[in-house]
Amino acid sequence: MSRAGLRFWSAVLAFAVFMVDVLTPLEGAVAVLYVVAILLAARTNRRNDIIIAAAGCIVLTISAYLTSHGLQTIASPALRALVSLAAIGITTLLVLQNHAAHSALVQSEQRYRRMFDATRIGVVEEDWSGLRAALDSLPSRGADLRDYLARHPDFIRHARGLARIVDVNPALQKMAGASSSAAFIENVDKLLGENDRSFLDALVAFAQGERFHEGETELVRFDGRKVPVLFTITFSPRSGEDHDVLVFVVDITERKQAQDALLAAQAELAHAARVATLGELSASIAHEVNQPLAAIVTSGEAGLRWLRRDVPDLKEVATTIGHVVAQGRRASEVVTRIRTFLKKASPQKDMLHIGEIIDEATALVARELAKDDVALIVETEPDLPSVRGDRIQLQQVLVNLLINAGQAMSGRPGSRTITLRVSTANSETLAITVQDSGPGIHPDDLPRLFDPFFTTKDGGMGMGLAICRTTVEAHGGRLSVASTPGSGATFHLTLPFSQEHALP
Repeated sequence: MSRAGLRFWSAVLAFAVFMVDVLTPLEGAVAVLYVVAILLAARTNRRNDIIIAAAGCIVLTISAYLTSHGLQTIASPALRALVSLAAIGITTLLVLQNHAAHSALVQSEQRYRRMFDATRIGVVEEDWSGLRAALDSLPSRGADLRDYLARHPDFIRHARGLARIVDVNPALQKMAGASSSAAFIENVDKLLGENDRSFLDALVAFAQGERFHEGETELVRFDGRKVPVLFTITFSPRSGEDHDVLVFVVDITERKQAQDALLAAQAELAHAARVATLGELSASIAHEVNQPLAAIVTSGEAGLRWLRRDVPDLKEVATTIGHVVAQGRRASEVVTRIRTFLKKASPQKDMLHIGEIIDEATALVARELAKDDVALIVETEPDLPSVRGDRIQLQQVLVNLLINAGQAMSGRPGSRTITLRVSTANSETLAITVQDSGPGIHPDDLPRLFDPFFTTKDGGMGMGLAICRTTVEAHGGRLSVASTPGSGATFHLTLPFSQEHALP
């Protein structure tokens, strides 16, 4: 019945009770029947209708009493009128109170419905009461339930058919490619793939009384395409309400695509890193091996000149051949060190006398420096403690520093001098400085001087100083540089003493 109809019949009933109360000699509390009119008006679910009906009934009750008895009679008619008014008042209060609770429920339902329909998250309302009965019939419970279910896939397939879908929101309809919610009024089996494992986990969580369960699976669209989703299932804390299970579903297709793109980018980055590492290694090999090869060529050319003289100077030839052999061995040792590095073998840690390393390094660069008219001055303290490390690596550091210093002064007028000083910095550290009288280093270049592939030389690879610093740090030391433009550069190298020879 419509609201207008309810209002009409409520008014008709109230008027009928009024006429009976006024025109008949009934002694009972006929006015109490006004509560029926109020209850009828309450069915409109409008507060104003209830209040108007109650007010009208009160007016009719008082009017009927005054018409029939006036103000002179008090006794029982007045008592009956008061009872009727009390009944009307109590009924009105109860109806208004019920109306407030009902309105709150309606508003809550409307709010829930708006959220259900408007959210972009897929929502499925399901009835799992049939699943409860099926689980209760199983012989295995508790901790053994998962193993039992894993061994009985037929029960899982049967259980999927018992999880009945009650309703779905528009977001899930779109996610599944359905035209309406009516297409879902079956069970969850049509939404899950044959190899789905998430339902087993959800079933165990449901049987163990958990309130929530989260997981990841693939939703099968109506066109057969699979959509990766994250889901959260909310179970009621009371087993009697298994008909109200909510499943919230989020489409993570874009996230999966982003993850795939990230993995592809990481693979490309790893490939680029391998290529870069290969490039660095190639540059390192070229840089390290080039020096002894250049020395071999220089010595070979010198030997040929001594042989081509009218009277060959066999002593000089023997000397140059000795240089060739020494440089060849040095190149071989460099290659050996690189192979050791590639095999991830530990570098050699021998007890070394720094004076011997200085002598070997200066001998290797003597001819190179002499070619550019560079004077080398070596100043060492007596009785220097030993260091522990790799002879060839430390030798290469000194050779690189000395060659760089010589090249920095090449072609410049005036005195060309390199001063190599070795001393004890403190009771635990050995200090080596290589100072040249060249043009110095530009202040803007100093912060990047040890960066791989940064070079200030034409045709340079920019690997020498980077390798030197890495080598020194691997030996527990430090390598730094100071320079004033126009006054040369000074490289400071520190190495820790061997523990067996630490100073007191």
